[in-house]
Amino acid sequence: MPATLQAFIAIFFLGALLRSFGLLGKMHAERLASFVFSISLPATILVSLDHVTFTPTAWKLPVAACLVTLTMLLCSWQVARRLHLPRPTQGGFLLGTGCINSVYFAYPVVLATFDDQGLARAILFDLGQTTLTLTVIYAIAVGHGTSSTTARSALVRFVASPPLWALCGSLLLSLFGIHLHAWLRQVLTPLHFTTTPLASLVLGLSISFAVTRRTLAVAVLGVVMRMAGGLLLGLGAAWVLNLTGIERAIVVLIAAMPSAVTAVIFAADTGLDEHLVTSIVALSICMGIALLPWLPQLMRLLE
Repeated sequence: MPATLQAFIAIFFLGALLRSFGLLGKMHAERLASFVFSISLPATILVSLDHVTFTPTAWKLPVAACLVTLTMLLCSWQVARRLHLPRPTQGGFLLGTGCINSVYFAYPVVLATFDDQGLARAILFDLGQTTLTLTVIYAIAVGHGTSSTTARSALVRFVASPPLWALCGSLLLSLFGIHLHAWLRQVLTPLHFTTTPLASLVLGLSISFAVTRRTLAVAVLGVVMRMAGGLLLGLGAAWVLNLTGIERAIVVLIAAMPSAVTAVIFAADTGLDEHLVTSIVALSICMGIALLPWLPQLMRLLE
């Protein structure tokens, strides 16, 4: 296993220990996540996409993300209806299975396995996933929630997203064959290097099993759908779009990632079953950490 992933696991457990002993908590995780999302992740996008050459099939990556996420939401909706879950719980189930943890989990794995070329493709996949998360999934949360939040805030989140601006800027520079100035790259590179360790710390601080036992059965089903179901949907999307090599490996890997911490934020914001969403996120992250040593080999096999 690459040293970067070993460090990722170590920092994750450090964060979990700090949370369990009450030294750091949910508030600190949210502040760190805000820093990663607003500052270090945009720096990672700008540095990683600089000098990267995209293939003519690059458009297939965000399309694959849309295929995976929309199909997952449809399947989860059918399952939630058959279980006769209360409406806020149905919405929580859809959030837990539909939100993919790409930024804080998939990016470090892809970066350690395929370097910047792989990360650039993971970011393109995430473009499709993030667009749906901040529009369709958030609208589902509003529709199933009990709070007075409106879907208009989702549009504001999307337009004001720093990673989106960084991605658009990078793609625009690539289109015109322009690269980052040396001084700007020197400024951004140290911030870029903080993304992976801070992401693993955020995951560790986000783990809480205080409410997991109350929703264990439905949460386990959600984890199976999110990860095992995501794996199958990733394989299906790669087959439909005729993806090969690194692009195929990245689509399958990210489709099978744990549930995103964003789901908990949306659940709290819209009045969904936050206990269920937290349980799905916590259990899926622990499952992902347990599988982490084998993910690089799996990705190589999928090429």
